[in-house]
Amino acid sequence: MGKISKARENKFYIILLIVVAILFGVFFTSKWWMYDDSPIMQTPFHETISGLDQTDLKLMDWEYNPKKKLMEVNIETIHSGSDVVKPTFSFAAKERESKEEYPVKVVYKDDSNIIVQIKNVPEDYQVIGLFVREKRDKEMLLTEYKDQLLEQESVDNEALNEVKLPEPSEKIIVGDYREITINNALKTKDAMDYQKDNIQLEMQQLEKKRTYILEEQIPLQDQLATKLKKEIDSLKADLEYQTEEEKEATKTSIEQKEASIKQTREEKKELEKLAEKHAEKHAMLQKKLKGLEDENGKKTAKHDDSNEKKNEQKEDERPKKEVKNKEEK
Repeated sequence: MGKISKARENKFYIILLIVVAILFGVFFTSKWWMYDDSPIMQTPFHETISGLDQTDLKLMDWEYNPKKKLMEVNIETIHSGSDVVKPTFSFAAKERESKEEYPVKVVYKDDSNIIVQIKNVPEDYQVIGLFVREKRDKEMLLTEYKDQLLEQESVDNEALNEVKLPEPSEKIIVGDYREITINNALKTKDAMDYQKDNIQLEMQQLEKKRTYILEEQIPLQDQLATKLKKEIDSLKADLEYQTEEEKEATKTSIEQKEASIKQTREEKKELEKLAEKHAEKHAMLQKKLKGLEDENGKKTAKHDDSNEKKNEQKEDERPKKEVKNKEEK
């Protein structure tokens, strides 16, 4: 009887542990499978983000590797201000709810792109804010400040010497877990790989824009022109049965529609030029990408040749040592 009671007790504890484990699993993974009806707080991708003094930003990509608790954010920078010297940038990242700050590191940057990685981001994050701080050149700020003072009617030398530079402007780019791409292969790469990734991303955007122009915008202009032409033919057919006053109104309407047809044709030509421009840019980027791949191939081949020569040198040295040892004997 005692053995039966003990067996039941053990069974009860096992079931309890299983239930607790399931509840923990549900709690910690609920955001991945349960419907979340809270407003999405994601900063839009591929759209101009204003708010800094000298720079417009574009969020190009945002990925997360839950295994490594690693995020990677790709930002395009467009110098839109008047400063001759482009500003530099610093970054910070925080979770919206906990306000905890995560380490941020710039892993790649060029004239128009910056890629940052955010580390130690837990799987249960909800919304991450990436703080982009624009640091303008100090000499540019001093010149701007003094120019503003000199425009005033009364300026003394003391005011010119007591310069108080403004704080750097800041913009927050927000990432929502529902919009951030899961990439279990995400890792830190070398500069050339990041450069190639950026080129491929730009090529994809150009191809999307070109496809949209050719398959959506240009056909729309053709449809408008066809519709307007039918309306003109209908109005012309009605002229025979109208009074002089009605004819004048109809002729005015025909002229307006003919002007609209001319406008659609001009718009179509501009769209064709833009599509051609995108195709040309795409071809140039393809050429640049091939150049980088060829350069990488040469470096790899050179590295392999170097290793092969080292191995051959080691093999050549080995018999000499053996011969020397025999002579000593």
